[in-house]
Amino acid sequence: MESKSTIANVDIVLANTEYSYALPTGAKRFKIKLRNPGYPLQLCVVSGESNTTYYNIAQGKTHEEKDIKGTGITLYFRTTVASQVAEVISFK
Repeated sequence: MESKSTIANVDIVLANTEYSYALPTGAKRFKIKLRNPGYPLQLCVVSGESNTTYYNIAQGKTHEEKDIKGTGITLYFRTTVASQVAEVISFK
């Protein structure tokens, strides 16, 4: 079985503002990081919680989730610095 991947670049225009990315249907795993390794990224899976209940991805690190079960999964994230790009790669 061939693995298919989807790459997405999400522009984070404003600092301290929540952005989101819906994983493609059938995604089984994903990786996310900031393109600029000098800043952390706050990640959560519930809208509105990216500043309160989040997982902090340290500067220059990539976060990976494997064996995702379910559909309609959306990632919510923010950073404290404007003009960033969140890189997301998902695999079916």
